[in-house]
Amino acid sequence: MATQVLYLSQVLERRVLDPRGDPVGHLGDLVVRLEGQYPPVIGLTLRLAGGRGIGPLSAFTPWDLVGTISPNAVVLSSARLNLERFRRRQNELLLRTDLLDQQVIDVSGRKLVRVNDVQLVALGPMGLNVRLAGVDVGLLGLARRLGIERPIAWLGRRLTGRDIDRVIPWQDIEPIDLAELPGDEAGAGPPGSDRTATRPIRLAHSKLAALHASEVAELVAMLSAPERTAVLESLEAGLAAETIGELEPEMRADVLEDLPRESAIEILAELPPDEAADTLAEVPQDVADELLQGLEPAEAEEVRTLMAYPEDTAGAMMSTSFVALPSSLTAEDTITELRRLAPPADEIYYVYLVGENGEVDGVVSLRDLIVADPKQRIGEVARARGPVVTVPATASKDEVVEAIDKYNLLAIPVVDDESRLVGVVTVDDALAEALPPRRHWLGRIGR
Repeated sequence: MATQVLYLSQVLERRVLDPRGDPVGHLGDLVVRLEGQYPPVIGLTLRLAGGRGIGPLSAFTPWDLVGTISPNAVVLSSARLNLERFRRRQNELLLRTDLLDQQVIDVSGRKLVRVNDVQLVALGPMGLNVRLAGVDVGLLGLARRLGIERPIAWLGRRLTGRDIDRVIPWQDIEPIDLAELPGDEAGAGPPGSDRTATRPIRLAHSKLAALHASEVAELVAMLSAPERTAVLESLEAGLAAETIGELEPEMRADVLEDLPRESAIEILAELPPDEAADTLAEVPQDVADELLQGLEPAEAEEVRTLMAYPEDTAGAMMSTSFVALPSSLTAEDTITELRRLAPPADEIYYVYLVGENGEVDGVVSLRDLIVADPKQRIGEVARARGPVVTVPATASKDEVVEAIDKYNLLAIPVVDDESRLVGVVTVDDALAEALPPRRHWLGRIGR
C-alpha cells in the first residue's frame, strides 16, 4: 500500500468496531509520542458515550489493537478493552485536544499560527503505521472540517492559479502548552497504572532552544501570560534569562510575576545585574524584596545598589560587569589574565586600569594589547592613549549618549564622587536608551 495522507478531521468521530463488527464507541482523539521527525500515533481515545475527545467517558486504546482503518470505521483486532480513564504520560500529545484550533509556533517562520487541521501519513502494507506529518494552517483546513473542501479548493485554484492548502511540516512546529485534562491536572494516573506521571507534564520546547534569544523573545511577547510561563519554564535557565533580557522591562516584570517564585529566582540570578535591577524596578516592592531574598547575598546587594540610582542616569544604565586590572601588569600578562577570566564579548571592549583605591588610572583596548610589546606595562600603553573619558554616576542619559558619540567609544566608564570605577555603559546600552522601545507594542499583546 502506498503512503496515504490523512487529516485528523477525516478520522475523528469515526465508529470504532470490535472484531465482529459491533460498535464499541467513537474515535475521540489520537495520541502521539513526541519523538523523531514524524511522531508515531500510539493510541486513540475511545469515546464510549457523550463528551468530545477527552472526558469521563473516554478510555485509552493502544494503537497495536487497531486491526484495520476503513473510510467509515476503525476496526479493533481484539475485543478486550481496558476501560480505565485516559491519563496522559510524559511526551504525549493529543492531536484534537492539544493542537486543533490552538495556536502553535511556526519555528521556521518565527510566528504564531492557528491549527485548522492536522496532517497524518499512513505507512506500511496495512496503512497502520500512522505518523504526525504537519499542521494545516490554511483556509482549506477549515473548509475540510466544514465539509466544503472541494468547492473551496476549486475556487482557490481559479482565483490564485495554485493550490491554497498550507501545511507546515511538523519539524517546524512547536506546540505551546498541553491542554489541562479533566481531573488530571498533573497527568497522574491511579497507583500502579502504567500511565502514571510522577511530576507535572511539560513540553520540552527543544526547537525553540535552537533559536536566538531575540527570536524567542519576539515569539514569547505574542503569547498570553499562561503560555509565556509554560514556554519559559521549559527553557534552560540561561536561555530563559537571555530571552527575558530581550524584552522591555515592563514585560520582564510581568513575566517574573507570572512565573513560580522558584523559577523566577533562578532566571533572575542568570540576568546581568543591570537588567535584573531594571526588571525589579517595575514590580511591586514586596515582590522585588521576595525575589532578591532568593539570590545570593552578594548578587542581591549589587542589584539593590543599581536600583538605588535615579532613573535615566548613568548609574541606572550601567553594568557592573567589566574587566579592571592593575596598571603594573605587562601586555603579555594581561592577555593571559583575560584568557583566564574569559569575559563575555561585551565586557572585553576595554580593560580598565585601577589604582589602589579603585580610581580609574587609564584604559586600554584589546587592539592596544595585541599590538603592544609583550613586556610593556599596560600603564604605559594607557598613557599613550591620553586622558580617560568618564561620566559620573549621576550624569543624565543624554549626557552619557553624547559622550559615547563624541569620543566614538564602545563603552564609557562610570565613576562615583571619588573617581572610583563603579560601572560601565556600553554603546549597546546607550543606543537602547536613545532609541524607541523595539518591542513595546508587542508587549501589549496577550496581556
